[in-house]
Amino acid sequence: MVKSNRADKGKERDVACTHCGEPVRVATRAMSIFCPHCKQRLILEDYRIRAYQASRLFATCGDIVVEESGFVSAPIRVANLTVRGRIQGDIDARGVVSVSATGRIRGDVRASRLKVAAGATLDGFFRIAPDAVSLTS
Repeated sequence: MVKSNRADKGKERDVACTHCGEPVRVATRAMSIFCPHCKQRLILEDYRIRAYQASRLFATCGDIVVEESGFVSAPIRVANLTVRGRIQGDIDARGVVSVSATGRIRGDVRASRLKVAAGATLDGFFRIAPDAVSLTS
C-alpha cells in the first residue's frame, strides 16, 4: 500500500512534451500522462541506469543518470542527463548534459548546456544553445 504524502497533494509542475515540445502542467506525484496537445503518452519519472538498456526510443520528461556500470543503446529525449557510463545514440536534452570523467557518448547531442569533465570521451556532433532542442527539426 502506498502512503499519501499530504505535502505533495495538489502540487503541480510544468514539463515539456517529449513528442511535440508543448508545455504541460502535471501533478508532482504523477508517473505518466497523455499529452493534451499530441495525445502521446508522457513518462514523467527519473531513471538511474546501472546495466545495459536498449530500446527504440528512451524518452522521459524527468532526468536520467547513467551510472558507471550502465550502457544505453538508444536515442534519448530527456530533461537533464548525467553520464558516468556509456551511451550509444543521439541525445536531445532540454536542460543540462553532464559527462563525468568515466562517461562516454557516441552520438549527436542537442542540449541547452553541456558540462564535460576531463577524461570524458565524446564522439559526435554537438549543438549546445538555449534553443538547441526543437522536436520539429
